[in-house]
Amino acid sequence: MPTRTASSMNVLPSSFVKNKRLSKQSIDITNRNDNKSALGIINSSKNKLQRSKSVTNTATAAKGNLGLPMTMKRPSTGSLRRRISNISSVNKSVDANATKIWRPPGFYEIPNVLGSDCFLKPDTVTGYQLRQSNPQKHISKRPWLPAGIGTDIPQLPPLVRPSNTFECLLRKTLPPSVSISTLDPHNKYDQFREIGTGVNGAVVSAKHRYKHWKLAIKRCKLDNDREYKTAIVRELKIMASGHNNLIRLRDISIWREEVWMVMDLQQCSVFAVLCQRGLPEPCAVYIANETLKALVYLHSKGFIHRDVKSENILVGWNGEIKLADFGLATRVSCRNRQRLGTSKWMAPEVIKEQHYDEKVDIWSFGVTIIEMMDRVPPHYSIKDEHELFKAVLHEPSPTFSYSYPTVYMRGLVAWLLEESPKSRPTAKDVSQELCAHIENKLLRISDAVEFTRFIARVMPPTA
Repeated sequence: MPTRTASSMNVLPSSFVKNKRLSKQSIDITNRNDNKSALGIINSSKNKLQRSKSVTNTATAAKGNLGLPMTMKRPSTGSLRRRISNISSVNKSVDANATKIWRPPGFYEIPNVLGSDCFLKPDTVTGYQLRQSNPQKHISKRPWLPAGIGTDIPQLPPLVRPSNTFECLLRKTLPPSVSISTLDPHNKYDQFREIGTGVNGAVVSAKHRYKHWKLAIKRCKLDNDREYKTAIVRELKIMASGHNNLIRLRDISIWREEVWMVMDLQQCSVFAVLCQRGLPEPCAVYIANETLKALVYLHSKGFIHRDVKSENILVGWNGEIKLADFGLATRVSCRNRQRLGTSKWMAPEVIKEQHYDEKVDIWSFGVTIIEMMDRVPPHYSIKDEHELFKAVLHEPSPTFSYSYPTVYMRGLVAWLLEESPKSRPTAKDVSQELCAHIENKLLRISDAVEFTRFIARVMPPTA
């Protein structure tokens, strides 16, 4: 076997060398084609992802400058495999980016974590076809009968209101002509304005909503005290008597523990006239004569007023004289020893708290006549009650101090102010004596028309 020398081993056949060069050239050509295809894919992906048409991007795309090296080394077979794998990964990322929806920065899609079928869907409304109504079909020829054995319609039980003992007491005591209501009086009366105070409550003027009457309403609180309720019933009974010289009671309302006594509204009181000026003697005689008629009636019915004064003598719109405020009235048959009334008009037996009768009203009436002419009652300057009582008990009977009445008026008042109740006359005796003086023209009396004109001149016009 021929031995190979070094020179012979280094020398290769020319065909082998030529074939090897051809293979390298084909590999280079293949690599160049692969690089061109990769660059084309990258350029296409760049064009898809790049949305802006600015000058810089357009120039860069025209030049083809994609950030890749322009001179690449001649790679080996191993580098070719790595580059092919990189190209495939770039193709996958490009395909993934192509499926996504482009949004501007700051706007994100809320991921649907629960899925598209997580909410209940409304049921489809199916249309119903109603049958046609036939009114004649449901008419029965037989009459309607209630359920049950009997054929009679049962009657409802009568409406029974809760019993009110005070209301029952008023209905038994007062005559049927006086209406008693338990409804809200604000629905019937309005335009309330306070005009005075009484013994048991305040007095306000009001107007009837429907009949347009001007009325006076005295509101009294209802108390559980038996004597207090008895006094209210007594006052209402006196006003409901209907005497011409007593204040007239029109209506009673019991509402929320209050009693509303509805009366006729008068023009003013005698005290309001005295605030303007004193009364002349004919006017004083007229008021005294009318007041005596009221006292005669009260005493004949067995009542004592116990608070006769100018504030409780009211003047009507046509010159009528009305005696009012019977909150302190009592029965003659009772053993009356209480010191009740107004101190300057109290009789001596009331101050001493002795047993007294209707003669105390005669004393108060005599003091009222002095008040009407002097404009103030006797002992007006004494403010202390104890000193006042000492003056009434120990000094002579009071008389006129600031006016100049006739002798007959002075004698009449002196007869009314007798200290002893036994020597003091009754209201009937005084009325007869006064009428005798008027008939004999010893005392001059004015009529209702003259007195009304006097009141119109003296009193200021009302709004």
